[in-house]
Amino acid sequence: MTETFEVRIRGQVFKLKSQVSSEYVRELAQYVNDVMGQVAQESYIASSERTAIMAALKIADDFLQHQRLVSRQTEVAKEKISSLIAHSDQLLKG
Repeated sequence: MTETFEVRIRGQVFKLKSQVSSEYVRELAQYVNDVMGQVAQESYIASSERTAIMAALKIADDFLQHQRLVSRQTEVAKEKISSLIAHSDQLLKG
C-alpha cells in the first residue's frame, strides 16, 4: 500500500509517496540531508541546486564503488566455490 510521507531536507519539506516503511523513507531523507550538508560545508557552494547535484554525484560514487566491491567479492566467492567443488570431486573419486 502506498503511503505519503513528509521529510525535511536542507530545511525544505518534501511530500513523498512510497510503499516502503516510513522509517526507511526517513532514513533515506536523513542520508541525503547529511550528504548535502557535507558537500555544502566542504565546498562552500551557495546554490542549493549545485549542492544537490554535487551530493547526487557523491551518492552515485559511493553506490558505484560499493557495487564494484560487491562484484569483486562475488567473483572471489565463485572462484573459491569452484575450487572447493573441484577438490571435493577429487576426494570423492578417491
